[in-house]
Amino acid sequence: MADEQTADFFQPMEDTDDAPILLGPPADEPPSFASASGEYIGEIDAAPAAMLVSEEGMFMSQEEPNFTGAEEPSTDPINTEPSPMAAWNAEWQVTLRERKDAENDSKGAQIELAQTDLSTFQAGREAKRESKAAKNRADEQDKLEAIDADLENDNSWQRVVKMVELSHDSADGSADCGRMRDVLIFLKNDTDRAAILA
Repeated sequence: MADEQTADFFQPMEDTDDAPILLGPPADEPPSFASASGEYIGEIDAAPAAMLVSEEGMFMSQEEPNFTGAEEPSTDPINTEPSPMAAWNAEWQVTLRERKDAENDSKGAQIELAQTDLSTFQAGREAKRESKAAKNRADEQDKLEAIDADLENDNSWQRVVKMVELSHDSADGSADCGRMRDVLIFLKNDTDRAAILA
């Protein structure tokens, strides 16, 4: 199969009466390379003659050129009356500024009030803490004095009575402890008998 295709490829073309296809412009028109309209521009090596310009002719006016990019103010009369949008914006800015001032004043007053309340609270808390600490110190001192007095006392039954709850009422169905309470109170008050039993 490859041989048949190869053979067909190398076969000479059939003779036809058609004219050959030529690529390019017709021979009767000259080629135009530099002009779209087709007219002759000139040789590539030939350049136009240079023109000298004097320094006075560089700028038409005596004013210096503006290279900053900002437009020059025109001398035409301008409407100085602001547009309705600009007037509304100005009024709105004034309203916002008044609101902000009122807000700042209210905020300052609230901060001052909060600071005074906080200082009052802290002073009251400090006074309460100091009074509680003084009361605790006094109670501790009384307790230490009571312990020292009990240690110096010869009657040990007084210490026993302090450790026992004597005001307990008898409840229904409980054992009667009234006699034991009476004995403890008797021994506490009678130091001679307490010394004999100790």
